Order: sequence, then C-alpha cells, then structure tokens
Amino acid sequence: MDTKTKSDLQSIRMAAISKKRTCMYSGCHDRAIKSHVLQKNGILRQMSEDNHLVEMRATSIIELEEKGMFSFRSVGVNESYTFNGFCNKHDSLIFAQIENDNLLDFYKPLHQCLFSYRGLCQEIRRKEVSIEWISEVSLKLDPVSQLQFASLIDGYKSGVKNLNFFKKEMEKAIDSGDLSSFNFTTVKLPKIELCISVPLNVNELEDSNPHNLPYEAWKDSLSFPFTTSFINLFPYKKDSYFISGYHTDFPCGWTKRVTNKLSYLKNKKLKKELSDFVVLRLEFWAMSPSLFKKIPAKTIEKFKHIFSKNVMNHSAKMKTDINLFETV
Repeated sequence: MDTKTKSDLQSIRMAAISKKRTCMYSGCHDRAIKSHVLQKNGILRQMSEDNHLVEMRATSIIELEEKGMFSFRSVGVNESYTFNGFCNKHDSLIFAQIENDNLLDFYKPLHQCLFSYRGLCQEIRRKEVSIEWISEVSLKLDPVSQLQFASLIDGYKSGVKNLNFFKKEMEKAIDSGDLSSFNFTTVKLPKIELCISVPLNVNELEDSNPHNLPYEAWKDSLSFPFTTSFINLFPYKKDSYFISGYHTDFPCGWTKRVTNKLSYLKNKKLKKELSDFVVLRLEFWAMSPSLFKKIPAKTIEKFKHIFSKNVMNHSAKMKTDINLFETV
C-alpha cells in the first residue's frame, strides 16, 4: 500500500474518531461531550504524573507496518480515559453519586452499576466508531480485503447489539433504583495505579463454533445476548478496588471464579492475575507513568506479541507466562 493511500485511510479513520456524537443516554439527542470513564479528579488525576497517564492506543495506519497494531502513549488527564459519551446534563446528573467523595460507596449496588454502565457505554461507542471507519475504508480496498473487513464489521455489529441489551437493562435499573437484575461484587486490593472499566465476553466453551459451521451459518446461529461481564479496577486513596458484575439472567462462571481468586491471592500471584487481564483481555486501560516505567522492555515486547496474537480470542482458559507487574 503506497503512502498516499495509507494517509487517505488514516484521514477516514480520524474523521470518524473526531466526529460529533449524540448523548448515549437512551432518548437523549443532545451533543455528547468528552466524558471521563472514571473520576477525573478523584481517580485519574491522583495517579497521574505531570497530569499525564499512559494508555495503549491503536497505531495510525501510516505506521502500522513499522510499529504494529498499537503503541503506548503518554496522554494528558483531560484527554485520558475518555470517550464522546454523554451530554453535559447526563454526564453530570447520572454519575453525581460516584463523582462525590462524600457519597461514594464501592459496595453499594447502584454505585457498582454506575461504574459498570459508564465502562459499558465507552465500549459501545468505540465499536460504533470502528464500524463507521472500517466500513468506509473497506470500500477502497481489493475484493479479498473487503471480505475480511466484512467479517470484522459483522463482529463489531454483533458486539454492539449485545452490549445495547445490557445498556438498556442497566438504564432501567439505574432509573428505577431496582438493582436486582444484576449481581455485583467489590474486592479491596493493595493499591496498584492501574485503571480498567470494560465489559468482557468470555467464552467458557472449548469452541465457540463446535459444529464447524460455515461463517454465514455460524453468524446466523448466534443467540443474543451473549453472557457479558462488567469489570472495573481503579486506585482510590490508599487502596485499589475491583468491581465485577453480570446480569442475573446471564451469570458468568469465569467472572465468579476470577473475583473469588482476587479476594485471597497475595503479592506476585495477585499481580499475575491482573497482568493476565491487561495482556489477554483488554485494549482500553490507563496506568501511572511510574507503574509503566517499572515494566521491563523485554516484557513489553512479549506483551505486544501476545496481545496481537490473541486479540480475537475470548477463551476462558487463556494464560500467559509473563507478569507485567512482577517488579512493582
């Protein structure tokens, strides 16, 4: 692919990322502002250095061959861990309780749900943006590449459909105050300056296509919703808090097991479990520059290789032989 084509494709991608969006709260059509997924002042700023955090960001199409799928970047707190999510009214109103230190309770179901809801919405929005730019980019590619991109777009669309089910369920719970449709658990951990707030689909079956169906038949056989977990981890004052959850009609055994392990694991084993989260299951996280600097360069290179290799793998059995936080 020549330089001009790469530049054109990157322009398409950036146009989708910077496009003005409407509020994600159901029924609202006001313009979305840049919403922080976690408290800007109570969580993100406190773990920042010179008002910056480290994030994993997708590499530009121009640099893809040279640098791989992603790179690690220092991002200012105002831009870090953000998405074009809610209008100013809903961004302030919905999350008021978890933005107020005097009201914040990590063990309260409503607050656990609010953390998970915001993480869920950022994932929907990121998938929506990806569908837009990949759809437009694919029109400029050769027929074989177009077919490959079509399956990728199908995957994103299935993901959005699935997550929108849980989004509506969470909004009903938040509006009514009845959280009985969700099961949340909070575990207090030793402080680690790492932030996570994402929904996860973990496949507990050995094979997600056990009958070896052709792609179109397999796609049509999918039932919605998929079992989806909601994972949050962040430092607050002297500790870190891990909040996990799932819809009670779609329980996740993997989430139960991992949450239970985190409640009793110590030191290196605990850090290994958190490392596997980052390396194998996440592309949206933030950490303090000091924490990132403690990860050896060789470990970072292994991380990039393992992540790229498993980016479409949702198996419950994935493990790695590295620990990002072993020297922390």
